[in-house]
Amino acid sequence: MITMKSLRRMGAMFGMALVALAAMPAHAQASARCDAQLSESLVDYGRLTRAQLLERQPDPARASLGKRLVTLTAVCAERTAMALSFQGAAADDTGFRFAGNGRFTLRIVQAQLDGKPVRLAASHADATGSAPSSLLRPGDRMSPMDGAGLAQGQRLTVQLEIEPFVGAAATRVAAESTWEGAGRFEVLSR
Repeated sequence: MITMKSLRRMGAMFGMALVALAAMPAHAQASARCDAQLSESLVDYGRLTRAQLLERQPDPARASLGKRLVTLTAVCAERTAMALSFQGAAADDTGFRFAGNGRFTLRIVQAQLDGKPVRLAASHADATGSAPSSLLRPGDRMSPMDGAGLAQGQRLTVQLEIEPFVGAAATRVAAESTWEGAGRFEVLSR
């Protein structure tokens, strides 16, 4: 949940609930049990003035609250193929709903599988195709890939960057305001 306050001061908090799920693989064997943790389930943006927000305006129509990093770690009982998704209300095809008409994005900064760097790509993408997007978009399921295709392992660590945006008009408030966005990560094993 992302929460913001304002009265000439605005505060923002960004929070996420983390859920780890196991999915049945295509063949009828039980999948590995996986547990997942998020480094911060609530990211606090503190109090911000309108002037501070407008300093971070990537374009005239919107202002950024700034970028924050969180780390998601999934540990499975045995080696398995994993997929990561974020379930939240979509604002558009690249971000999730924040503060009414705002949005937040989730960008994959780096990923490791069993301590080795891997890239994450949409589960349906070709492992040898073009460079994958670093954005975790609504509806995406991102899986660790190596040169041979879908990679398997026991421990997946993903560092993600969260960046919420609000429309410039939303920074004009007459009283303290709270801005929120929410969702949950899902780690699926196959």
